Amino acid sequence: MKLILARHGETNYNHLRKFYGSTDVSLDEKGKKQAQDLAEKVRKLHPTLFVRTNLRRTKQTISAIEAFFPTTPTMIIPDLAEKGFGNWEGLDADEIEAKYPEDWQKWLAAPLTYTPATVEPFDHFQTRVHQGLRWLLEHVTESDVVFIVAHLGSLRLIYQELVDSTADFYSLDFKASCYSILELKNGEVSRQQLNL
Repeated sequence: MKLILARHGETNYNHLRKFYGSTDVSLDEKGKKQAQDLAEKVRKLHPTLFVRTNLRRTKQTISAIEAFFPTTPTMIIPDLAEKGFGNWEGLDADEIEAKYPEDWQKWLAAPLTYTPATVEPFDHFQTRVHQGLRWLLEHVTESDVVFIVAHLGSLRLIYQELVDSTADFYSLDFKASCYSILELKNGEVSRQQLNL
C-alpha cells in the first residue's frame, strides 16, 4: 500500500500568519496554484482512493486531482482535521499575546502539554488523528494507492505514528504543493520519500 501525504494549499491566513485550526477558510490564489501543481505531480501515481478532511481547504486542494480521476472515490475523515485553536483562531501571535498574555507565555513554554481555555488539548488532537488513521488503514487494501490531503499538524502526527514516534513534532515539515510517500507492508513502513 502507498500513502501519498500532502498538505493543503496556502490560505490567506497562512500569508497573514494567523492561527486557524478548525476555521473553514478557502485557498488563496497561491494555494489554488499549489493545488494544481500538486495534482500534476501526483496524477502519475494513479491514486485508487482520495482522502481529505471536512475542511474546505482540503476539498479545494484535492479537487484539482479529482478532475483527472473522475471515477476514483473520495473519503472524508473529519478526525484528520487540524487541531482546534478555539478563541485564538483568526489571530496572529502578536494579537494572541496582547489578548491572552498569560496563556500565550505558558503555551510557548509547553505547547504540547499546556492547554489554554477553548483550545483543543494536544493529547485529544493526537488521539483523534490516530483514530482516523487507524480507521482508514482498516478499510484499505495492500494494493491501494491512497492520496491524503490534510493539515500540517495532522500530517506530523501521521508521520510520528507510522514512521518515527520520537521525531520532534515541530521539526517535521510538509510543504504545500509537495507530497510524501509512505510505502506500507503488513502495517509497517518499508520505504519513505518526503517532500517530492
